[in-house]
Amino acid sequence: MTEQVDADERSWGVETEIPLSANMNLKLSYDDYQNEEGRERSDAELEVSYAFDAYWKAAFGIAYSKLHSPAAIASGKSGYDGTRLDAGLRVDYRQNDDYLYYGFVQGTVDRKGNIAKNDRYGVGAEVRLSEKLGAEGEVSWGKSGIGGLAALTYDPTPEDHYYIGYRLDPDRATDGSYGYDLQGRDHGAVVAGVKKRMSDVISAYSEADFDLFGRRNSLAQRYGVIYTPDVAWTFDGGIEAGNIEDERINPATGSPYADFERYAGSLGVGFKDEEMGVSARVRGEARFERSDDETRTRNTYVMSAGATMDHDGYGRVLGSVDAVISQTPFGTYYNGDYIEGSLGYAYRPVDNDLLNALLRYTYLYNLPGNDQISSMSRSTNGPLQRSHIVSADLTYDLLPWLSIGGKYGMRLGEIRARSRDGSKSMGSWEKSSAHLGILRADLHVVKNWDAMIEGRAFYLPEIESMDYGALAASTGMLATTSRSVRVTISGASQTISVI
Repeated sequence: MTEQVDADERSWGVETEIPLSANMNLKLSYDDYQNEEGRERSDAELEVSYAFDAYWKAAFGIAYSKLHSPAAIASGKSGYDGTRLDAGLRVDYRQNDDYLYYGFVQGTVDRKGNIAKNDRYGVGAEVRLSEKLGAEGEVSWGKSGIGGLAALTYDPTPEDHYYIGYRLDPDRATDGSYGYDLQGRDHGAVVAGVKKRMSDVISAYSEADFDLFGRRNSLAQRYGVIYTPDVAWTFDGGIEAGNIEDERINPATGSPYADFERYAGSLGVGFKDEEMGVSARVRGEARFERSDDETRTRNTYVMSAGATMDHDGYGRVLGSVDAVISQTPFGTYYNGDYIEGSLGYAYRPVDNDLLNALLRYTYLYNLPGNDQISSMSRSTNGPLQRSHIVSADLTYDLLPWLSIGGKYGMRLGEIRARSRDGSKSMGSWEKSSAHLGILRADLHVVKNWDAMIEGRAFYLPEIESMDYGALAASTGMLATTSRSVRVTISGASQTISVI
């Protein structure tokens, strides 16, 4: 089993919703993001809502935010360092099922550092103009600029759907959770599309989006056809065309990056027969990008396939292949190849689920291009890799309320460094192996409440390095005749890059 855990990024969150009474609701949430570069973003929110009657509803909330971006600070940008406490109020009036009006106001009540204030107020509405036509709109004003949302939907029949919308989010550039800093001024994005059923077996769709974010404006159009001759087979074909305007400055040349056009075509086939217990899918895509100076010229070919087959009610055979081949006119150093294939067996007896197991073998072949970002170093010019990965994952119900499990994964591979002089690699392949061990316990606390705790150990024999990690989670629902409680807690720890 292949598992990808980024050693340079960590994110986790907690969210709960508790009905305090028939008319009052409480929501709590916390999200945390960090990466190796020192970027941090934390958000904690509390909201209490109360429905006065069938028409009026009010919600009051407070939010605490913490933002820190060393890269933005070093470049002289303001608004990327500090903490902020906001409070807000929203009032809804639902005239009937077709008309909803609302207004909101929020403001920063405490702020430290140079993080931007979040003062904002606005109004909005969701309206069903007719049986077939719907509209939604919102406009707001604040310290970070004007914000807006406008959308129309048209459903002439149950099978046909038309839509067009515009959204301007004044806080998108300083959101802080992208892992990188967005550049330029945001002028919003427009999306328009249609989904139409042509006959009992053929449906078609079309969508165009125009993103006006700062220095990387883009216009893309997508068209596709879905053909379903029977319940088992599905065919899906599509094309895409777009133009990307990039005003950023290339540090290597001191001049702006070249604009380029993108054209792509895709074709997918799916098959599923529940009586036979077989399902399969395959999808291919070819993408061609062209620029006048050829610096952004690239051909990319993508293929993804997978299949499953049930085995006499005891288990299932699993297989998949993913491949990406990317070529440029500047030679091997700028190309990129990625192939991953896996074959596994899942043991899950339908008449006795005391023991469940998953065994898998994976082959990975990765020759990244010069501008591909490495998950290990968060930089370009990453190493070449070819690996064989085997893993076993077992879970056993020790008691009615306790399940124990474990996983062992082993990678036997080779890596080779890439040079910066234009050649694909230098030196010979070097051995790179790894071992991952996991122990896990699942607790069935009450009927609808479960908890899980997991410990991990990761060992690199070549450099004699041992890393440890932990994961805890809880999810469930407590229900009575009048209310329910749902809680979800999740987290991730620094562990490994690939195994």
